Amino acid sequence: MNDFDAANIAVYALSYDESDALRDFRDAHGISYTLLSDPESEVIKLFGILNTLIDKDDHPWYGIPYPGAYVVNADGKITDKFFDNNLAVRAGPEQLLHAALGKSPPEGETSIAGSIKVGAEVEVSVQLEGSSLTPTVQRDLVAQFRVPAGRHVYASPAPAGSIAVNLILDDNERLVQRPIVRPPAEPHKLAGTNETFDVHHHVFELRLPLTVNSVMAVDNGSEAEITISGELVWQSCDDQVCDIPVRKRFQITVPVTASPPVALGSKKGAALEPNAMAHFVKMRERRRKG
Repeated sequence: MNDFDAANIAVYALSYDESDALRDFRDAHGISYTLLSDPESEVIKLFGILNTLIDKDDHPWYGIPYPGAYVVNADGKITDKFFDNNLAVRAGPEQLLHAALGKSPPEGETSIAGSIKVGAEVEVSVQLEGSSLTPTVQRDLVAQFRVPAGRHVYASPAPAGSIAVNLILDDNERLVQRPIVRPPAEPHKLAGTNETFDVHHHVFELRLPLTVNSVMAVDNGSEAEITISGELVWQSCDDQVCDIPVRKRFQITVPVTASPPVALGSKKGAALEPNAMAHFVKMRERRRKG
């Protein structure tokens, strides 16, 4: 929240829970941003994110939204949205800040980094945005490339016989990854042949969203850290000739933290939110009568 406040970005969370339930939830978890109650799911329906897979008679679940996050600019326009096919995985704060600011948050204690430097041709740094991984929070593994002036690397898909820049993660059953996010490519015309290919110049990033497999998380007895490893692949060219493809290994060890306890699913959560069951019963009865 310090980073959001420093960037003058307001944070709101909206749910179909009632205001007294949200108040207890806020106090139990020390939440400092604003929680908004939408008990009739009116705003949820206006945004078009009502979960229509749930039957209207399925109390109290009918009315719940597809969970996600929107980034809205100062003019009230939605500029980015984050929705996942797993309701337990949410966009991490660094992802939201990156979308809102158009750049990554400042490096420092909020990131874990390793670096690879290849001569004077291409420099690459690898960084996990965030100080840890948590089963419910998605964070980006970021590979930043610096390509010297007068050179380029191929975007995806690369021309036949060439290699596109890529970030390839080693198989790890403790990690869940989403599709890699690539920057917009730039057209590049080769001198002499007038062929045009998509390339990347100067400084650019590949971003790979990651989270921890909840079945193998730290609160289930697994190790309290995880090693993220893989390789970076690219091929650097100028207008005349291409170098041979480069493959460089990377490895980062990251702490793994437990998810917050669930009030209706664990003794620890029930102790933290002693009124949670009463709120649930109240909502169920109200929705049944409605």
